[in-house]
Formats: sequence, C-alpha cells, structure tokens
Amino acid sequence: MSGVIQWLCAVAPIVLLFLAIGVFRLPTQRAALLGAAAAAVVALTVQGGSPFLLGWEAAKGAWNSISILLAIWPAVFLYEMMVHSGAFPAIRGLVTKSTQDQLMSILMFSWLFSSFLQGISGFGVPVAVCAPILISLGVKPIWSVIITLAGHAWANTFGTLGLAWNVLVQQSGGEAGTATLVFTGILLWGCNLAGGLTICWIYGKGKALRHMAPMVLLISAVQGGGQLLTALFDPTVAAFLPTTAALLAAAVCLRAGAYTKAWSLESPIMEKTEGQLQAEGPSVPAARAVLPFVILAGVSVVVFLIPPVNHLLGRVSISLATPETVTALGFRNPAQAAYGQLKFLTHAGAVLIITVALSWWIYRKKGSLAAGSFLPVLRATVKKMLPVSLGILFLLICAQILRGSGAMEVVARGVTQVFGSFYGLAAPFVGILGAFVTSSNTSSNILLGSFQTSAAALLHIAPGILLTAQTVGGAIGTVLGPSTILLGTTTAGCGGQEGVVLKKLLPFALILVTLTGCIIYSATLLA
Repeated sequence: MSGVIQWLCAVAPIVLLFLAIGVFRLPTQRAALLGAAAAAVVALTVQGGSPFLLGWEAAKGAWNSISILLAIWPAVFLYEMMVHSGAFPAIRGLVTKSTQDQLMSILMFSWLFSSFLQGISGFGVPVAVCAPILISLGVKPIWSVIITLAGHAWANTFGTLGLAWNVLVQQSGGEAGTATLVFTGILLWGCNLAGGLTICWIYGKGKALRHMAPMVLLISAVQGGGQLLTALFDPTVAAFLPTTAALLAAAVCLRAGAYTKAWSLESPIMEKTEGQLQAEGPSVPAARAVLPFVILAGVSVVVFLIPPVNHLLGRVSISLATPETVTALGFRNPAQAAYGQLKFLTHAGAVLIITVALSWWIYRKKGSLAAGSFLPVLRATVKKMLPVSLGILFLLICAQILRGSGAMEVVARGVTQVFGSFYGLAAPFVGILGAFVTSSNTSSNILLGSFQTSAAALLHIAPGILLTAQTVGGAIGTVLGPSTILLGTTTAGCGGQEGVVLKKLLPFALILVTLTGCIIYSATLLA
C-alpha cells in the first residue's frame, strides 16, 4: 500500500468525525461513535491491528473517560442545584446593588463571572447563566451571547478544574511539563486580556477602553497572571482560584468606591430601554447563594494545596494493567502495570462531590431546597450529561484506537511533510479546528493531543511547544463551537441567529489564533 493511500485511510476517521458534526450536524455522541467505528476498521485493516489490540485500546479509551466524567457530573449537578434554588438571581443582585457603572456591571458577568463559572464547570454553563443576566441589564440578546463567549474563552484549558489540560497530558503521554505550563499560561494570559479589552471595545470603543483600562489591567493580572502562577503548583485549580480572586478583587475595588458612580454610553449592544431586573422563581440570600463557591474554594485549598493532606489522600489510587500489543506493521504499545492511574480522593470530582453534599445539606436546612428537590435536579443533570458522557466516551475510544494502532503517527507524518518547518504557524489552527467541530477544548485535546506529540517528534522539536499551540488554539476555538453558540442563542431567546454570532466572533478568534501561530513558529525556531 502506498504512503498516500495509507495516510488517506488513517486520516479518514478524523475527517468523517469532523464532517458528521460540522456539516451534517449529527449529535456529538453519534458522530463520535461513527468515528470510533471508522477508527476500528482502519486499525484492523490498513494498520494491521488485531482484535486483541483493538479491544485493549478501546478499553484504555473507556478507562480514560472515567477521570473526565468523574469531574463533569458533580459540576453540572451543582449548577442545576443552584438554578433550582434561585441562587443566580441573588448573585446578580450583588453586582447591581454595588455599582451604577453600566460597563462595570457588564464586565462583571461577561468576563469575571463567566470565567469563574468556566473554572468550575464549563460545558456551556457560563453562557447559559450569564447571557440571561446580561439581558436583564439591558444588553441585546445576541450581544449577550457574543461577549460572554469572548469573555471566558481564555479559561477553556484550565477550566472545569483543569479538565482540558489533564486530558492533554494524558493524550500526549505526559509530555506536557513545566515549560509547557508556563508557555501555555503566558499565551492564555494574552487571551484573557484580549477578552476584557474586546468587551470594552464592543461596548464603546475608545471611550470605553480609556474609562475601564485600569480595572481591565488589574483583573487581567489577577486572572491571567494568577492562572500562570497557580498552574505551577496545581493545574487543577489554576483557573478556579484566580477567577475567584478576581471576583474578590473587583468586590474590594467597588467597596472602595471605584467604578461605582453612574456611567454609560450610547452603545450598539444595549437596548434603548434597559431590561427589568426580575428574578425568575425563588431566590436566596446573597451570602447563601455564593456559599457553594466558598465551600468549593475551601475544600480545593485543603485537598490540592496542603501537601500533607494531598500526599495522604493521594496514596489511594486505582489503575488498569495493560499487556503489550503490536500491529502487523510493527507499531508497538508497551505493557503497563499501572495504566491511567486515578487518585480519586485527590481528583476534582471528589472535591466537587464534597461541595455538592455540604451545599445541599445547608440549602435544605435553610429551606432553599424543598424535600422533593433531589429528583428534579438529578433528572436535569442526567438530561444534560447523558449525551455529553457518551460523546466523551466514544471520542476517547476513537482517539485511543487511532493512537494505539499507529494511525495517528501516520497522519502526523503526512502533515509535517507538507508543512515542514512552518508547521508551527499551522499548529494552533489544528487546535481551533478541533474545538470548532466539537465545541470543546477538552474534546479537541482528546482527539488531537497525540497528533501534536507525534508531529513534534517528526519535526525534532520540543513537544511542549506544539501542545501549547494545541490547547491555546482549542481554547480560542471554543467561541466558534456550533453547539455552544446554539446553547447561548437558545438561552438568550435569539434562536436562529447562530450565524450572526459566528460572524461577529470570527475576527476575534482568527486574530488571536494567528498571533498565537506566529509566537509558536518563533518558539520552534528558537528551540
């Protein structure tokens, strides 16, 4: 079989997956199942894999999904619990009572609070929560979606308690080290600053930028700089703790009198008459509304950042013993006695479960949740998470089969031969393409993390450089994800305007990813 034909066969499952989601608009779980089936066919035929190899690679993919799903389910349950209790209208009231500065209020939700929610949960929760709040502040529905997506894109690598980053480390075989953390943190800091400045520019161009520049620079230093520093200690809380600190910093500034006076401009994103601040359903006292986040921060600090506690809890782990597998073409997967070690007591999921349990107990005791609330919250969680869970499961199986059969290495070899030394310019666009198709940086890293590692090996450059390109490009690309945009327009009540949202966000994404590509290319020359 010629090299070109082998490459076309190896890349076919990825192309099929992209077409199924991006063109034919199949649900992610169905498209991922289709991609996994195609990967299995390629592995058994073109790559010379055996049913034994196929079974073990599928098992590895399924095993890898456990650590991801363990974090997602309690995060979404926490969100649904807070929706059911009426916590979010109370959180909105905290801001509207603290400042009469229209732009400050908008930034608090489109940039600060959306990033905070991304740090905890992700998966569309920031836009689902913040877009309706922004509408109630007078922002036009379509712009509420646009500025929220632009505002929290930077947190899509270390958000969801480090999920996309941990997946990248997993899929790259542990190649993402400290240098990669630092490089990624620096570039995401730039994305963070760009998000805040972009929202100001959209609101009122130069006047808004001049008015809000000191606050934007301060908050970006706390968010972006804080993420960079925190990642060096524990990537799991690298987005959550700085976004929490940024909210506290903003609160201190408001308490001190900064940006509290009435200020506004005639803005194209604002309705002529501001929306009425009406809460839907029950509400809770403001202190109780933010309590789950306080608990989450406290538990995270104890579990992740106190070494004796982390070390003690980290002794408990489970793993999968895997045998050696070899394809007929000679691609070898060594045996591993402890594949995919999962330290579940120091896992983000354990922290979230503790937070949910304590928050639920307090909310029930204080009457914010009725006795029969558990089943409605659980049903809402299952409805949202079942398709997401199946999509992640099949994506991981697909990616693992492609990697374990050697197909991903074949794809990387062909791409790097075409681009050669200029591949660094294209590497972030690979990440943005994966995120655009799957609407998730996590899914993009699952699918393409091992590809970037293989490309780095073929080009003889440090793999961390291309892994940074992958996850930064993926973070930027999440603003263009069709399913995320659809969730936003549906929540904001402007369904059918998805194309307009995409058109408005495209320049933002392309400018950032092009700049990222130039930086990555320069790094490959200096490495």
